Amino acid sequence: MGKHAYLIIANRNPNQLATLIATLDDSRNDIFILLDKKSTSIFPAVYKATYATVTMIDPINIFWGDYSLIEAELALFKAANNGYYDYYHLLSGLDLPLANQDQIHDFFDKNLNKEFITYSGALNPKELSVRLHNYHFPNTFRTDNKFKGLYHRIETKLYSKMPQRRINIDKISFGSNWVSLDNELVSDLVDNEDLIYHLFHNGFLVDELFIPIFINLFPKYKKRVYDSTKVSDKPDEFQGNLRYINWWDGSPYTWRLKDYGMLQQAKKKGHLFSRKFDENIDSDIIKKVVNNNLSS
Repeated sequence: MGKHAYLIIANRNPNQLATLIATLDDSRNDIFILLDKKSTSIFPAVYKATYATVTMIDPINIFWGDYSLIEAELALFKAANNGYYDYYHLLSGLDLPLANQDQIHDFFDKNLNKEFITYSGALNPKELSVRLHNYHFPNTFRTDNKFKGLYHRIETKLYSKMPQRRINIDKISFGSNWVSLDNELVSDLVDNEDLIYHLFHNGFLVDELFIPIFINLFPKYKKRVYDSTKVSDKPDEFQGNLRYINWWDGSPYTWRLKDYGMLQQAKKKGHLFSRKFDENIDSDIIKKVVNNNLSS
């Protein structure tokens, strides 16, 4: 029975983060937390657990659509990869497990050396290729500044007419950046940080390309993907990263209490985690998931 590392990126809802930590608090787990530097003032300096070791790593300024999210993911992988874990689970602070730790560890013990990622079929490689150009002002992709917004629209339009030369088009694919990976793949990601920077820095929404493309570049991992079926954002699909994320009602949708039955069905299909939850929108669904799912 191996140990797992839970790697959490959070930018709001400090009390909800404490709830997430409590659901992961198990002697078979270690928990690593990276906060968005822009929001550190609202969080406590440390979080503690009863059974798991909790490590706070240096915050990073994270911007939507920017390489900084890959930087944050790699920082967590590097912090955890000093030890040995069977699996590394990358979560946001707005996630929750849908199963208890006995169920989660039992599943991964039976599926060692598999990689759990979701491939999306929503865009084709040519459309995705536009994201791999060298964009300017990449930390302002989501901005209220009219000039920069117009600049990004012109830049994107221009790049859609130009080929990019970073990655062969047959290696391009994308999916959710929230993943569960084994030790060998995480070690290779850490060892290839310079390559990853070269391929993805100053790109647009490259966090969704990062791990799928890396796996395509290293075919031995491609063979180990648990479920490589491309999803099209429909409620009854199985998402290979084991995270039930509702893109068909939002970007993504925030779960409410009325959705509890849908989450139960997702758990029956094999999803072990879900996002997103927000205590400021509906705290009752969080309580119900924690009290009902994790105690059984």
